[in-house]
Amino acid sequence: MQDGERQGRGAFYTPAEVAGSLVAVTVERGPVVDPACGAGVFLLAAGIRLAAQGADPRLVATTQLFGADIDPVAVDLTRCALAGWAGIDPGEVVGVVEADSLLTGRSTWPTAPGDGFGAVVGNPPFLGQLRSGTAFDADRRQALRDRFPGMVGAYTDAAWLFLALGMDLLAPGGRMSLIQPQSLLTARDAAAIRGRLLERGRLDAFWFDRSGVFAGRTGVCAPVVERVPPDGSEVGLLVDRTLEPAGSAAAPTGTDGWGGLVAALLGIPVVSPRTEGRVGDLARVTAGFRQHYYGLVDAVGEEADVAGGRPLVTTGLVDPLHCRWGTSSARFAGRRWSAPVVDPAAVADEVADWIAARNRPKLLVATQTRVVEAMVDPEGSAVPLTPLITVEPDPSDLWHLAAVLASPPISAIAAVSAAGAGRSLGRIRLTARQVAALPLPGDRSRWDEGAEAARVIHEADGAVPAGRWLAFGEAMCGAYGVSTTPLLDWWWAAHPASRSVIT
Repeated sequence: MQDGERQGRGAFYTPAEVAGSLVAVTVERGPVVDPACGAGVFLLAAGIRLAAQGADPRLVATTQLFGADIDPVAVDLTRCALAGWAGIDPGEVVGVVEADSLLTGRSTWPTAPGDGFGAVVGNPPFLGQLRSGTAFDADRRQALRDRFPGMVGAYTDAAWLFLALGMDLLAPGGRMSLIQPQSLLTARDAAAIRGRLLERGRLDAFWFDRSGVFAGRTGVCAPVVERVPPDGSEVGLLVDRTLEPAGSAAAPTGTDGWGGLVAALLGIPVVSPRTEGRVGDLARVTAGFRQHYYGLVDAVGEEADVAGGRPLVTTGLVDPLHCRWGTSSARFAGRRWSAPVVDPAAVADEVADWIAARNRPKLLVATQTRVVEAMVDPEGSAVPLTPLITVEPDPSDLWHLAAVLASPPISAIAAVSAAGAGRSLGRIRLTARQVAALPLPGDRSRWDEGAEAARVIHEADGAVPAGRWLAFGEAMCGAYGVSTTPLLDWWWAAHPASRSVIT
């Protein structure tokens, strides 16, 4: 399969040592099924494990190993791999079939036991819905919605649905591990899948890769789920290519994000703040769309060339409590700009109305950052470029919300809630909905202190001593009622100002 075709199918083959390690923590008994078997690396590892427990390889290959794939070449490769290992003819490997198991479910394998499989393993295709090459067409989406009611949202990755299928395939007491994109941890449209796993089984362990098993591709993880009633026991953590044990974490509950499972692995302090309300109680929180981005392309010029233009602010120009527009170059529409401005008269009515609605005091929140980075626009003239998130409070709440978004506790909370969603480990990628849900502090007097400190830092225009930033951080930790240790050190180490502060 060529690279382009493999990407379109979301198929990236698993290194044999990774497959073997996942099988070792999952397969305790047969029969074993891989519902998207590819070239058969997981089934071969499972066969070797069952044979090591005393089973006859011939019987294992003919009665204990099952797989399916939509690619007939992959099916042939799997049959040949298993047959070569067991010393039999490929035609005898009857449990590996060409089929779309997501839609056909248990009926894919007529010879499988009626009570289900002892283990489900594999690396199903990653088919995210943001790229046209991997998005479902309308018929496919509807078929999956019929097959998995309530579990297929606008941005559901096909890999997540294989987890729901796996729970249907497991026998009581059986175990499952399917490699997943790390977005499983916190993505909104994965919530129903997370809920299904916890309703029907116990999360026994969780593998989180930080080593780049699929170099240059999506970060991966794998829940190890046992089909037994949940008992509240802690979840064992496994890391990196060799699946090294890395302690444990409290079992997640409900459909909420699972970022808390991996917070310690990413060095994120877990805080339990005293809160009262949320950002959305004090502000309207929105994000622009693609039409707003592309609607600005023909309306942007340099400040010196556009009379009455409004500053165009990109993600790269946003720092905590500070905007670098006019002092750092910006990239937009394939070129670099020194001081880009938007001519409101040069945009279509819909985009012009959107720009006009943003012409008010506001905060702009960047994405893909190590801590939450929100700049303040007191005059309201800045035009936010997608994917910036816009927070529009009453002017009287502007500095209080600036202090909230710039605070150490909020960065820690956001880092946990966005774990696995960023382009790289440790990056925070928030949606407008998540920003609106961020909590407000419970101690008003310390919050007032933090708001004033935020205003002073903003007015210093980037020339801020480290001590002033740390005093602000301490005030906001106090506002949330959380210890500064180790939170403040973590926040400051990741803070962009720590690399350019004055002493």
